Amino acid sequence: MTISLNNLVQKKPDKPPMIVIYGRGKMGKTTLAAGFPKPIFIQTEDGAGSLELTSFSEEPLTSFADVNQALIELATEEHDFQTLVIDSLTQMEPLVWKETCKRSSDDPNGRWSSIEDPGYGKGYVAADEVWRDFLSACAWLRDHKRMTIILIAHEMVERFSDPERDDYDRYKMRLHKRADAMIRERADIVGFLNAVITLDQEKTGFGKNTKKITKAKGSGQRALNLAPRPTFEAGNRYRMPDKILINETDGYTALAPYMPGHSKISNQAEETENG
Repeated sequence: MTISLNNLVQKKPDKPPMIVIYGRGKMGKTTLAAGFPKPIFIQTEDGAGSLELTSFSEEPLTSFADVNQALIELATEEHDFQTLVIDSLTQMEPLVWKETCKRSSDDPNGRWSSIEDPGYGKGYVAADEVWRDFLSACAWLRDHKRMTIILIAHEMVERFSDPERDDYDRYKMRLHKRADAMIRERADIVGFLNAVITLDQEKTGFGKNTKKITKAKGSGQRALNLAPRPTFEAGNRYRMPDKILINETDGYTALAPYMPGHSKISNQAEETENG
């Protein structure tokens, strides 16, 4: 490649996004992903419930080789799918570990029977290569097939040590810390899906015995949180609001105006529905 000021290019911010959606169970992560344009699912768990989805198998895939083959099919075959959904990263991680153990045959001490076998966290470091292969394949589909990539994950609560204040709990993806960091770095959007809760203060008792108590109330509304907070990890590369309310039937419509290329798709779909 010749590097020269005479060969400068103007890069357009129009690539479809790579999106991570994580949160507690039964929050509607799969439902939200299913509302994106022409989705196809690679399922490593059966979290679809009553949703009708297009997937590669009736049953969840049980090996990384199967996941990789599905990615190859999408890369090499003609199709009109516009969104790839991995559901879920959390259940795919054990498949990544098994694949890492399979690739450990060159270890002079013998092939590993588990990701913990080599000790000192070396197995998780070796798993980085498998994760990189997976993320590179997803990026290729985004860049060359113009597919939006949605990576669904479950949540966990960890104790966060803050050097500037007291330690506190926060939500993060339920993945090993190395995989979590790698995936967040590659993603354009990391969204934490959670219920919208309001805190109301109520008075109880009479006279000197009056007390104020705080009650949490939920309306059934959900929000995709898109900016980091002490209690959860989130963020995006676009100028998105801190959070977007997600209704069960039109979550994609709420997100589309903020994502490259999606506002046009959303408008075309709306025009089609309106005749």
